[in-house]
Amino acid sequence: MKCLVTGANGFLGTNLVRELVTEGWQVRASGRQPSLTPWLSDLPVEYAPADITNAEAVSAAVSGCDVVFHVAGDTSFWKRLYPRQRAANVDGTVNVARACLSHGIRRMVHTSTADVFGYDPAGGTVDEHHGFNYTGMDYHYGETKREADRQLRAVMAEGLDAVLVHPGSIIGPWDHTLQFGRLFFELKQGKVPASPPGGASFCHAREVARAHIRAADVGEPGQSYLLAGNDANNVPHAALMALMAQAVGASPPRWTLPEWLFVAYAWGCEQVSGITGKAPQINPGQARYMSRPQYCDSSKAQAALDYRVPDLSTCVEDALAWYRNHGFDI
Repeated sequence: MKCLVTGANGFLGTNLVRELVTEGWQVRASGRQPSLTPWLSDLPVEYAPADITNAEAVSAAVSGCDVVFHVAGDTSFWKRLYPRQRAANVDGTVNVARACLSHGIRRMVHTSTADVFGYDPAGGTVDEHHGFNYTGMDYHYGETKREADRQLRAVMAEGLDAVLVHPGSIIGPWDHTLQFGRLFFELKQGKVPASPPGGASFCHAREVARAHIRAADVGEPGQSYLLAGNDANNVPHAALMALMAQAVGASPPRWTLPEWLFVAYAWGCEQVSGITGKAPQINPGQARYMSRPQYCDSSKAQAALDYRVPDLSTCVEDALAWYRNHGFDI
């Protein structure tokens, strides 16, 4: 079985490519970079550089494949890059979907996000039936992913076979892009005096990748599957930071910021960014988003895709072990 993986050089993409190779798939990896990162260069995979906003390049990358895993996306929260983010997340998804339809691809597996299902203000969990309620927060990433899902379903109505998977907050090995992994280093250096006020639904990178493959094999056409946490992994950001600090022998943050102060700090970061021309550490929309209890129910994927949710300590331990095994000073 031959597949294309867009966004192959990213954190999740790297995990997915490695799992696909382990399972015997013939993999064509794709990304904006001219070549594979060192974290994939040891694998027997074909590389096809392609910008997903270029429909012709996408069509060429899709041609000859049986399955397409569309993992590529833009997670930036710098307002200056909002047009680029929309082009990648919305237009890029449409380009991939239309190429899949044109080439008669057996199945497209689209990596969406748990964010499209919103959050429960009371702190409960949401499942695949809950609606997006981050509107008005300037959470541009979530808004573009929701629009991408909507436009993908329009192409599905024309005959495209697609399954949507919705990861939560991913932790684990191969985090060379320093997503949550950067916190190990910042905590060790004493650079995290306080934690954000909200919480998230944490999941293991390897298990999310494996569930993508199961979605290609046995997922029901047109279905959405949350690949997030369960009750034990739906925790405040402060709980995650305490575990990560303990793992590297550091002190955890002493305070949890109230939302108003967190948003004010993000506003200040954005003002400084406007002067320096450099990306802000965070912006107000991201701060509002992170202040919410983003807790999910992944039971549908657990039943249908054999999706597994290791406990949070395992996610943290595996992420840290990867850094240490690959020469990072932590």
